[in-house]
Amino acid sequence: MTILDPTASSPSPGVAAPDRGRAAFVAALVISFGLAAIVGAYVDWLWWPLYSGIVLTIVTVPIVLIGAIAAALTHGLARRISLVALAVGIGLLVGQNLGPSRAELLVGDGTLALTLDGPAPASGSGGASCSTVADGTEISVSGDPNLSLDVPDEPLVSVWFEKGDRWEALRGGPRAPDGTMLVITVTPRAVGEDGTPSTIGMGADETSTVEIDYDSTGGTLRFADLVPLTGVDYTGESMDLSGTIEFTCEAPVAG
Repeated sequence: MTILDPTASSPSPGVAAPDRGRAAFVAALVISFGLAAIVGAYVDWLWWPLYSGIVLTIVTVPIVLIGAIAAALTHGLARRISLVALAVGIGLLVGQNLGPSRAELLVGDGTLALTLDGPAPASGSGGASCSTVADGTEISVSGDPNLSLDVPDEPLVSVWFEKGDRWEALRGGPRAPDGTMLVITVTPRAVGEDGTPSTIGMGADETSTVEIDYDSTGGTLRFADLVPLTGVDYTGESMDLSGTIEFTCEAPVAG
């Protein structure tokens, strides 16, 4: 006959439950951290300029501080929620700072010459601002060529174009089929009755013809079939602009 020892311990079915709960919570923290790091890296990739990327830091730092303080002062469910918030905040910062970075942007001066075939032959040149990368695959150029148009008031003509994933990620809006964004504005020196100039804005979209050949030192852009731009900045009538832009970029420096 077997005599049971009443002092002997017996397995408790509830012992493993807290361990499984802790393991699940740790897994949740790891997953929260990992997903937040991916989001932080992706947002930083899109918001590559410092003045845009710092927005993520401004939003994330309070999350980390509040999560850390709440985790230290609370218990139970509230503490777990605080730890998850802390993991998310740290993950965002880690992803932002340790994720992939874009090529260094190089900024320099240059020249820009605009030759119009239409609506009437005209040409002019002036200084330009260039932003590019070392391998020349991405570029942004803007300038105000001293273009003499046969219209009253000798309007000011401005040109701005850019090409590259860096710019497409940062800005939407219409672009040529090859991804080039081109904006040409014509602003009369005289103002209207409301005290503002009647600016004409023409840009490239998917129906436009744009051919660009460039590297980090300059290039040529040919355009036709531009479309009117809309918005509060563009109140003038459209113009049938077509022509060629030739540009140079001096040796750039880190921006």
